[in-house]
Amino acid sequence: MRFPKKLEQGNTVLLVSLSSPLAADQPVEAIAAAVENLGFRVRIGESCRASTPSGYAAAPAEVRANDLNRGFADPSVDAIWCTRGGSTSWQLLPLLDYVCIAAHPKPFIGFSDVTTLHLAIQQRCGFVAFHGPTANRTLGWQDDLFSWRSLRAALEMEECMPVENPAGEDIQVLRPGWACGRLTGGNLSLVTTSLGTPWQIDARNCILFLEDVGEDVYALEEMLWQLKYNGTLDAAVGLVFGAFTGCRNAYRGDYGPLEMVKDFFAGWPKPVLWNVRSAHCSPMVTLPMGTMCAIDGCGKGAMTLRRWK
Repeated sequence: MRFPKKLEQGNTVLLVSLSSPLAADQPVEAIAAAVENLGFRVRIGESCRASTPSGYAAAPAEVRANDLNRGFADPSVDAIWCTRGGSTSWQLLPLLDYVCIAAHPKPFIGFSDVTTLHLAIQQRCGFVAFHGPTANRTLGWQDDLFSWRSLRAALEMEECMPVENPAGEDIQVLRPGWACGRLTGGNLSLVTTSLGTPWQIDARNCILFLEDVGEDVYALEEMLWQLKYNGTLDAAVGLVFGAFTGCRNAYRGDYGPLEMVKDFFAGWPKPVLWNVRSAHCSPMVTLPMGTMCAIDGCGKGAMTLRRWK
């Protein structure tokens, strides 16, 4: 699994809207200015200024796919940064030029609905993609230096990097043990949606990372059962759970995502960590998906990333 070239100050970043459109109070011009203030040159993809009859897709699928294909093919573009998540990234998968993308690895940043594209890039193109904040979050980074520092650390990662949560957010051990494998996963809903498709997640010998937002606890459990029955959970060598922001139980307020996951994995023979803050939360940790990962649940929970040789 290749690691893209480091993104440096003065490099050119292409902004793309590959899922849902930006909110009215987050114009792409303001996002571009915020990214420029981080020290990068910025180009704005056609997908950021388009629309669709549905309203829930930022642009027609062909426009979004062309933005991504051209971004990877263009040697003057150094990184591609998704403006936001949302929905509809699945529409792009049959339209992507995987041969071209594989030939031009570069940092590709986003999360949530971007999980779909992360999995495709890792599994079909063979390089690391960054599960990190979408570019619209830069509008609030004057109050969130942690997220920018975490993203920069991941983009500039040397041989080895420990995963560090924001202050006061401890990584918890739900099941003890130690495991090492390629890091994969992302948003639980999108990972589950991949099952049975040509782009299905391959978690064999991997550390599987999962997070979600706004789902009922029973729905989260149903998705875990689907991953269990499909063989994905058993194929993984260990699990890491992120934040589950806004995920509640309408039946019992004292039985939330943490309690459900504890019960689900009771007696499981592999390590399970909880609360790695790479999710729908702020501040946010950036994870280079596809890199080697070791998780230590033998004492205080720890997670370490290592570049492929």
